[in-house]
Amino acid sequence: MSHVVLSAKGVVKRFGGVQALRGVDFELKVGEIHALLGENGAGKSTLMNLLSGVNTPDEGEIFIDGKPARFHSPRDAQAAGIATIFQELDLVPSLTVAANLFLGRELVHRHGMLDGKAMLQEARKRLEAIDRSIDPTQFVSELSIGQRQVVAIVKALSYASRALIMDEPTAALTVGEVDRLFDIMRGLASSGVGIVYISHRLEEVPQIAHRVTVMRDGKVAGVTKPDAPQAELVQLLVGRPLNELYPRRAHSVGDVLLRMRQASFRPHRASPGWQAPIKVDLDVRSGEIVGLAGVMGAGRTELLSALYGTGVPGQWHGDITIGGRPTRLKSIAAARRAGLAFVTDDRRGAGLMLRMSVGLNLVMSIIRWISPRGFMSARRQEDAIKSSFGQFDIRPKNPGIAVGALSGGNQQKVVLAKEVLGNPRLLLLDEPTRGVDVGAKGEIYARLRKLASEGLGILVASSEMPELIGLCDRIVVLRNGSSVAEFSGGVDEHEVLAAANGREA
Repeated sequence: MSHVVLSAKGVVKRFGGVQALRGVDFELKVGEIHALLGENGAGKSTLMNLLSGVNTPDEGEIFIDGKPARFHSPRDAQAAGIATIFQELDLVPSLTVAANLFLGRELVHRHGMLDGKAMLQEARKRLEAIDRSIDPTQFVSELSIGQRQVVAIVKALSYASRALIMDEPTAALTVGEVDRLFDIMRGLASSGVGIVYISHRLEEVPQIAHRVTVMRDGKVAGVTKPDAPQAELVQLLVGRPLNELYPRRAHSVGDVLLRMRQASFRPHRASPGWQAPIKVDLDVRSGEIVGLAGVMGAGRTELLSALYGTGVPGQWHGDITIGGRPTRLKSIAAARRAGLAFVTDDRRGAGLMLRMSVGLNLVMSIIRWISPRGFMSARRQEDAIKSSFGQFDIRPKNPGIAVGALSGGNQQKVVLAKEVLGNPRLLLLDEPTRGVDVGAKGEIYARLRKLASEGLGILVASSEMPELIGLCDRIVVLRNGSSVAEFSGGVDEHEVLAAANGREA
């Protein structure tokens, strides 16, 4: 694995007055999975765009197999054997898998008619080499996110004879889908394809990477081994130690806000794959952050969505009190009247209206307050937006731009700020830092702790164990929909995992 297939030497890139890259050196070897890490704005995407032909460097050079290469478009990079899979997959949901694989390069008969049979046979052949479970006649809209990622890989492999660049490939995948994707990546690497793997998930790096490059402020902050301590990676990423990422826990908490005793949710009809909460016991107090831990399918998301009324239709049984009063949470309206707010794990699909402005997204949860007589008050709207920008440090500080143009971390800040504007008593958070870089995570953690110190109760579900252990005052473990154990914050990770998997630590 000594031969370098793709490299950048001293590349510089400016966009107007902003210097995105400041003399970056990077190399990818044959059969290597090279992790590229960095906060939003560190320069990862710009470097990726130079390597894939989206942009050209202002200074420095790109090399293929040691020879200088000049890409004027992605087509040039593809011709050189380099393919890129962007975070937003370039697939057409309304077309079949086979049609997507040959989009723009359709096979035709001698007289110019599409050769559907040949494309279907070739698509099936390509898919079987990677994943036999995908039917090429299926519409992409019918596939899971993980299956769509596989289709994107198969499509890219028609170009990627030398290198494959993957931008946040696991951001929206389940644990099982991540494992399957990693198996595919290892197979590709063993066949000689070099892979650039861009991710915010530090815990995945030792599982898949051979080498790690960390970027910060448009430069390479360091190159290290994949098994380097997470504290070392965080130090390279943000320039401060890991122990400064999580704020101090609460020294005292208030009265019980949410109390659940033998609480079960019975759906009106069966929903395959949806784990209903069963005999859940937990408390969340004012000023406290409580975490929900558990393996995939344990019912963390379902518990939050059933409390808020966004899950499948059904009815709660058992004892549930909010602020000491028994409550029946039958709808979103009932949950909001009880003082609950909810941040979904799918901010782009369900948490935000991407084409609308940041400002309008922020005030969506308080329309009645800013419209006292049925007409929107410009002053109240401006005050609310100004407050959100100040509290959550949303960047850029321009409420008029489309929220879809923001980075993942800033989009998540908007989702959080939107819910907090409604002055809830209890905040339900599902994967609050998914797809968010380390620096933005630290900002979100600090803001959540500040909100808790002001009396808000927070119940947070996360698949990132270090996040739960570092952030939460207590951790409740779910298994098969039921609460099975409870730990104080700072507990040893192995104890939580043992409880989640039903074995002794």
